[in-house]
Amino acid sequence: MPYFTNIQDLYDVAVELFGKLSEDKKIKQKALDSKLIVRFVYRDPDGELWIDCTGDEIKVVPGACELSPDATLTMDTDVAHLFWLGKLNLIKSLSSGEIQSEGSIPKMLKMLPVIKPAFKIYPELLKERGLESILNVG
Repeated sequence: MPYFTNIQDLYDVAVELFGKLSEDKKIKQKALDSKLIVRFVYRDPDGELWIDCTGDEIKVVPGACELSPDATLTMDTDVAHLFWLGKLNLIKSLSSGEIQSEGSIPKMLKMLPVIKPAFKIYPELLKERGLESILNVG
């Protein structure tokens, strides 16, 4: 059984996570400087999440949208969960096919150091939402 049984739970946590990351002016500016649009396609449960860094604010769009992504990452929601917990090696997962990628992955990989604070914030958000049962994994 997947850690998230409802895609809306993942959407809610992701929107709040990127909102908290945007509160840090350095993180926000580095993300906006990237001018990237990244599309995450999730399986089990199915959904997609878009991160748009092309404007003055970081926009997080849950569900389908009409943007054109610079990079698309496709993965199970369990893989995304492990990543945000800091328990997944992104390069290894891309190499093994656990995460499928399209587009400008090298540009996106440059953002990894910028989002590192998310690995601390994400578990806190899960606890606040009563989802601490899915923290002890990997």
